[in-house]
Amino acid sequence: MTTRWLRRIPKVELHVHLDGSLRLATFLSLAKKLPAEKQFPASMDLRKAVVPPSKGSLEGYLQSFQYTVAVMQTATALDRVAYELCEDAAKENVVYIEIRFNPLLHAEEGLSPRDVVKAAATGCARAKDALGIEAGLLLSALRNESTERSMEVAQLAAQFRGAGVVGFDLAGPERGFSPTAHKAAVELAHDAGVPVTLHAGESCCPEHIKEAIDLGASRIGHGVHLFKIPALEQRVATLQIPLEVCPTSNLQVSGFMNRYADHPIKRYLDLGIPITLNTDNRLMSQIDLTHEFAAIVRTFDLEREDVKQIVLAGVDAAFTSDATKAQLHQRVASSFED
Repeated sequence: MTTRWLRRIPKVELHVHLDGSLRLATFLSLAKKLPAEKQFPASMDLRKAVVPPSKGSLEGYLQSFQYTVAVMQTATALDRVAYELCEDAAKENVVYIEIRFNPLLHAEEGLSPRDVVKAAATGCARAKDALGIEAGLLLSALRNESTERSMEVAQLAAQFRGAGVVGFDLAGPERGFSPTAHKAAVELAHDAGVPVTLHAGESCCPEHIKEAIDLGASRIGHGVHLFKIPALEQRVATLQIPLEVCPTSNLQVSGFMNRYADHPIKRYLDLGIPITLNTDNRLMSQIDLTHEFAAIVRTFDLEREDVKQIVLAGVDAAFTSDATKAQLHQRVASSFED
């Protein structure tokens, strides 16, 4: 299996952050256009500011987002970043992508949260028209913020369901911030028919995975620490709850991995847990989806059938219509017949 072949096959991506996946050139360009009072210090190395260390804490990793969020405070910037992310994904034959972000973070300079969602959705729609890539937004509330804020994000997801938004998420710092604290927001999403995926077990706290399942999450963001509770691991396998695995990002923040071979992804595959492969943050981790597939294939000596299984798990887990899933299934199946 060559990298060229992995790039060519149709792929889906379910876990990628809008404000973590700008092109570096775009970030630097938008930074130059900031008003004088918002400019970053001249002494700051902006390239280093948005690329965290190869190994550190989740909290440290998240510090880089303050800089990307700062340049994404206009409708033009949001539209551009969303379009370019879809364009980059389409170049490596990602045919379906779900892009997540917190709209409240981009309403600091006059945009309303609704305007923020509309701008990102416009970028995705333009990409579909120009490139054929199917793209939807996941609106992410932050675990370290108030319930009122997470409720507002859930309400936005409900309002824009079917108008560019495909789901609701909880993200942000994990240690000390239980997803159960945002039960009301998750229930609001469920009541509105909005699918839910929750970050859990990314850098610690496998018990958060249990909480996410109990809250009715259809998918788990990362779930790296799941193996630490074998009974819960078996429950995830039995319920066939997909994990959104992001190998390089996981390596950066998990706290226990020193190399790809330390990743429990092969263990989860062998247990029959649905595994989807994703980038998380293309800028912060300096990768694309083809890189993530290549790293895992080479590390664990995966076969073509394993790759097909991962891609189809992503199709099955996508927050899209059955008709779209059927089309994606056919497209993937055809590519593996070559």
